[in-house]
Amino acid sequence: MAITKQKLLLTGAVGALQFVVVSAVAMLFYQGGTAWDDQALGYTFWLNMFSDLGRTVSYSGDSNTVSMILFNSALTFFGISLFAFYNGLAKTINGTPYFKYAVKIIGSISAAGMVIIGIAPDDILSDLHMTGVWLWAIPLFITALVVAFLELKAKMLAGFISLGLALVVGVQIGQGLADIWGPIIPITQKIIVYYNVVWIIIISRR
Repeated sequence: MAITKQKLLLTGAVGALQFVVVSAVAMLFYQGGTAWDDQALGYTFWLNMFSDLGRTVSYSGDSNTVSMILFNSALTFFGISLFAFYNGLAKTINGTPYFKYAVKIIGSISAAGMVIIGIAPDDILSDLHMTGVWLWAIPLFITALVVAFLELKAKMLAGFISLGLALVVGVQIGQGLADIWGPIIPITQKIIVYYNVVWIIIISRR
């Protein structure tokens, strides 16, 4: 039996929602410390990166096993679910077959980047982890722009939401290219990730 485009989109929404829930639980088990203050207690929402949850050892120097397992598993599942989501999105957007194919392929590269982030803890596989970050962010930026272009032409709300996603992801890409590092980075990251989750859920209800 063929899987419908609605089920493909819903798979992405489920992956996004479980990530929000499980990562929130992982925050409760994080063993402390930030990149700027290794004595900070627990998880500091606006000063810790999401990836801090997936470290094998927290910045405080303590074993971070529970948080690592929860976060990396949730993020990996999220990434896997996005392969289905982008496949479903390609079937529903208003555009030529070329644009549909581009959304499917470029979106899948972004999904693969997320999986890489999930299987490569930042403290022990930093280079691979950062490769995953770029593979996730840049294709997501391109996909959001393409969807915004196609959906705005049809005067659909999804177009405006997609344009907003492209803008916030573009900001963080710019921060990375400019080698900006400081508390603004985790703040921007939180906005992007939760905006991305909202975008996925709204798109999945098409």
